Amino acid sequence: MDLFLQNFPLPKKPSGVLPELPRNIGDIGDSDLMELYTDFMAWLVYAKAQLVQAEITEERERNILEYLQSNVLIEQWGDKAKGDLVTVAKAKRDVDSRITHQIEIHMQKRAYRKLVDTVFDRCERGAQVVSRELSRRIGMSGKELRQHRFMP
Repeated sequence: MDLFLQNFPLPKKPSGVLPELPRNIGDIGDSDLMELYTDFMAWLVYAKAQLVQAEITEERERNILEYLQSNVLIEQWGDKAKGDLVTVAKAKRDVDSRITHQIEIHMQKRAYRKLVDTVFDRCERGAQVVSRELSRRIGMSGKELRQHRFMP
């Protein structure tokens, strides 16, 4: 992450709140529509950066969990008679306080990543809707100009 941050700045959180799509997007003026599109794009860029960071953090916590699970299993296996079943040893490992604590951390990071993912999806869908409306207006303005040329 340090190498990335040396080369690329992370996007700053846009001011204000997440934009909302109006019920009837066709009623919005052109300049307001463009402003809405710009707002959605700013939030989209920010949400994507947050999502990637959350994915990295979640993966790191999952790796820590797997490492701890292996260590605890090895510790417990060495303390027990050779007759212990692998299933019993794994069950004992999974109730170890170090493991349950790390599972909780991992689950919190996973939940955060999922929530950020929903924000990203919302921004992406909003930007797509506004972009389609902008394209529709651009397409219509060309037709309207052609109609005015040929009509007295």
